[in-house]
Amino acid sequence: GVLQAAAAGDAVTYSSASSFGQGGQGAPGASQYLSSRTAAGWSTENITTPLFSGGYGENPDGVPYQLFSAGLDRGLLAGIPYQPLAGTGAPAGFQDYYLRDDAGGGFETLLTAKDVASLAVAPRQFELSLAGASPDLGHVVLSTCAALTADATEIPAGSESCDAESPNLYEWSASGGLRLVNLRPGESIGTPGARLAAPNGAISEDGARVYWSAAGNVYLREGGARTVQVDLSRGGGGVFQTSTPDGSAAFFTKGGHLFRYDAATEAVTDLTPGGGVEGVLGASSDGEYVYYLTSDGLFLSHNGTDVKVAAAADTVNAPPSTGTARVSADGTHVAFLSTPDAFLSTAQRSDFDNVDKTSGEPDREVYVYDADTGTLTCASCNPTRGRPVGPSSIPGAVANGQGEGATRIYKPRALSADGQRLFFDSDDKLASQDTNNADQDVYEWEALGTGSCLKTGGCVQLISDGQSSVEASFVDASANGADAFFLTDRSLVPSDPGSVDLYDAREGGGFPESPTPIPCEGDSCQALPPPPDDPSPGTLVPSTGNPPVHFSVTRHKPRHKDGHRRHKRHRRLVQNRSTTGRGGRG
Repeated sequence: GVLQAAAAGDAVTYSSASSFGQGGQGAPGASQYLSSRTAAGWSTENITTPLFSGGYGENPDGVPYQLFSAGLDRGLLAGIPYQPLAGTGAPAGFQDYYLRDDAGGGFETLLTAKDVASLAVAPRQFELSLAGASPDLGHVVLSTCAALTADATEIPAGSESCDAESPNLYEWSASGGLRLVNLRPGESIGTPGARLAAPNGAISEDGARVYWSAAGNVYLREGGARTVQVDLSRGGGGVFQTSTPDGSAAFFTKGGHLFRYDAATEAVTDLTPGGGVEGVLGASSDGEYVYYLTSDGLFLSHNGTDVKVAAAADTVNAPPSTGTARVSADGTHVAFLSTPDAFLSTAQRSDFDNVDKTSGEPDREVYVYDADTGTLTCASCNPTRGRPVGPSSIPGAVANGQGEGATRIYKPRALSADGQRLFFDSDDKLASQDTNNADQDVYEWEALGTGSCLKTGGCVQLISDGQSSVEASFVDASANGADAFFLTDRSLVPSDPGSVDLYDAREGGGFPESPTPIPCEGDSCQALPPPPDDPSPGTLVPSTGNPPVHFSVTRHKPRHKDGHRRHKRHRRLVQNRSTTGRGGRG
């Protein structure tokens, strides 16, 4: 299902196989919930839409919701063709998408009756899929082979159908409705066969720029008014990698070279004249930092120079839209996974290796690079300098929504925006509290000076409790890393009765819970007697204290030669008894 946290960390949405709380009017394979943090605690709402039994199939493998905005104030829902949501004006019989507004809980249809009024494709043959969206869901790109606008072209395929291999792209916005994206330069009628350049990173935050591809070339549709070919100066054939949040700069590869495209000037710069590029991990928000992978290692391109970050990195780190690597907003930090067969020595831990102590096979480790200091740190290496007992990992983009073909759009915030905090999963025992014998747990790495860390090379702490019999897993985090959301079957607070639950590990702590009352049985259920009426217990009544020390002397006729000595001994005993009694209370 969909598990996604708000950028501020004050809300989270998740799916559950169980239906609970108010508002559930029918459940697909999983119900969707939205929890918000208030001054009094977490408030949970069931946002599952009512539907007929089996509406999403007999064995649905996902949920109707596809994606949520960065603040979780909007959610994108895949509809059921024969069950349009009431009050939205959605055309009956057609696959559709709806936008949920959390403020009022209402839905807006992305496809109207006007959009399908003149379709040659029959409703039962109509297919519509989500290609991508801007972070606020103000702009959504949909894909279908059908012609939904007057300037779109539809390639027929049999009776009342169209060629699914020749799709069109449409950008939806609340103000403009649907408009065709795949218009090539100089065209007034679109050419089918287009795809969004990447599941994420291809649509600018304001929706004004959309990067797409067709026939092996990369294009930019700008302002809904003009199209330029991004890789034209290089003869076409480029592979889009990513773009900046405002879409002003984009990166693509061709023939082992990495290129930077400037949308304002349409200039293309070869960042790697020597070639050899095998993958791109990501770029900074301003496009001034970009990390790429070659057979010689991982490199950073910045200000016209290349800096070698590490001797190797795993290919799972790329591409930027779906890979496991993370780049901080300013580009000075990158988090990535090493290859299992190559350990990357660092300035702090040059004597480590990654050969598993149990299996004898190398394990994958998590690294963080700081471009300002030029230091490489192994975040998942054991602080005891012992060999690992399992690999570590960072999640890539997750496949939200319904069905095997669900688009992998959302990448959880494993690295904080400033690059000072990193969350990862590990089978290794990196803390003494981790006692569950190599079962996966969630960890946090903090850079020196962040939080309570005063250690060169950073500090590692356990986020899950390290005692679960089922693997705990990282889900998402706030943009600043102050909130980390994870799944575990452990009951970490008294109010949790069991099962697998979603937790928020929050900097500064959570909400205090009252202790669970102990149930009474039999006579123990009787009420306690009232307190005594005497306001001045006897132990508090002041007294005059003990009398002063005195000595009693008894004269005896000496009967023995040592009689004088016996008299002195008697005096000492009397004095000792009197001293022992001093200071007592009456």
